[in-house]
Amino acid sequence: MVKQVGEGDDRPGRVPVPALGLRLSGAYAAFFLAMGIQVPYLPLWFQDRGLGPEAIGIALAVPMLARLVSTPLLGLLSDRLGRPKALLAALALAAACGMAMLALSVDFAAILVTLAFTALAWMPSLSLLDSYASRQARAGRADYGKARQWGSASFLVANLVGGALLGMLGAGSVVLMMLAGQLAYVLATLALPELPRPEPRPAPITGRRARLGVLAGIVAAALVQASHATLYAFASVSWKAQGYSLATIGVLWAVGVAAEMALFRFGTRLVVRFGPHVLIVVGGIAAVVRFAAMATDPPLAVLVPLQMLHAFTFAATFLAMVELVSRSVSEHRSGTGQTAAAWIGSILMSSANVASGPLWAAFGPMAFLVSSAIGLAGALAALLAARLQPHSSGSGG
Repeated sequence: MVKQVGEGDDRPGRVPVPALGLRLSGAYAAFFLAMGIQVPYLPLWFQDRGLGPEAIGIALAVPMLARLVSTPLLGLLSDRLGRPKALLAALALAAACGMAMLALSVDFAAILVTLAFTALAWMPSLSLLDSYASRQARAGRADYGKARQWGSASFLVANLVGGALLGMLGAGSVVLMMLAGQLAYVLATLALPELPRPEPRPAPITGRRARLGVLAGIVAAALVQASHATLYAFASVSWKAQGYSLATIGVLWAVGVAAEMALFRFGTRLVVRFGPHVLIVVGGIAAVVRFAAMATDPPLAVLVPLQMLHAFTFAATFLAMVELVSRSVSEHRSGTGQTAAAWIGSILMSSANVASGPLWAAFGPMAFLVSSAIGLAGALAALLAARLQPHSSGSGG
């Protein structure tokens, strides 16, 4: 995936490299508009529809279950069709229709059905977009990290602007704002060029030991990602209990996103220089430090640099996982590889989410020590993966 940008195919009919980079950046930015509204504000919409706490918990679980079902299947379908851009656009349109139906849904059963339909198309789209972007990067026509950073920027902007609009329009507007963002993503996918169908070729990684190494590397990255579960669920609760204002809490989250963007911008150079396994190990060690410190209710002067570690605990390990899959599967299996990795990550993150509630109820901020242990497990798994697969193969390492 990490060829030098500019070495791609410049034959007539191909999108020029700078134009492709802009279109790919626009696709990531548009995708995360709806996500930036959904993550913080969709529970408020559920509440506005009259759902109680138990019903909201069920409603939030439905997209996660739907994602586990559809993600690997759509990865296989993408590779079988051989037209990834067309599938991205079709899924984007289907998700937009689902959000439109959700906006009209009132009773609990209708909400669950429309949520499931929307998630079947929407949730796997990011992995398929990653697969598309990694293939363009493999051909030297784009820089994955630089494109992906605009997704993080868009997520942050959607958080801030969405909150302001929500104050003016009310909680009933949440799904309509999600729909507006998704329609922008539909247009962004239509602007992407279609990729040629690749010729079936043997996988770059062969042999049982090497394949186990790839699997161990994916699990390692997924473990470091899963170490964030308690952070996402209870960091704001913890900071509010420490007496920090909502504005300060918002700034702390923004610091993490800014650090994430910086890593994505320069991440391609890092993964070329050090390889994906090293980035996962660094991310795991950063998670050990970050979450062990958070268990002590640190002051604001410490929280800010801890949030900056998000560049390594999240962005570096995410970039490393995408790169590891890109190096390890042949191009005609790119969709299957990226969605399979996302599926493993979803299982581990869902498990960590389920465990975070009881852990927080029992131990409070000390639950972050479990997050630290999960990060350590990820770092150790990455070291094992590097031993099983000492020489990275594939597109540009």
